[in-house]
Amino acid sequence: MNAPVGWWWLVVAALAALVAVGAGSSVAVAAPAATVAVVAAVLAVLETVVRPRRARRGSSAYYDPGPTRPGGLREAFIGGAPGREDLVLACDRLDRALSRPNLRARTTSEIHAILALPPDEFRRYLSRRLAELEAAS
Repeated sequence: MNAPVGWWWLVVAALAALVAVGAGSSVAVAAPAATVAVVAAVLAVLETVVRPRRARRGSSAYYDPGPTRPGGLREAFIGGAPGREDLVLACDRLDRALSRPNLRARTTSEIHAILALPPDEFRRYLSRRLAELEAAS
């Protein structure tokens, strides 16, 4: 569950307010502490207002595929087993999008069997899949 507001801003605001109140008549301590309290409270409110709607909906109902960055699949080619898995799943997604929308999801054992292929065989498998995808497009 995501907190509606970053709790650290509220903690900072509360602690700074306590310091400001506890400073009593010492303006040299109370003024900076009160300033920190106000700034932290404003940052808590801004975080609530500016935070993307997706983050407020809750993670259970929405899939977040992770950060999208240029070269993601390019990096998968040198990413070892996790990179291989990304490549296999990307080919499956493209296959569903291009020609077979009812393509079933691979089982864990199927994925592990593909990931266990020696490098040359995996490259041949990937080359064959890419050729099939290109033919389907």
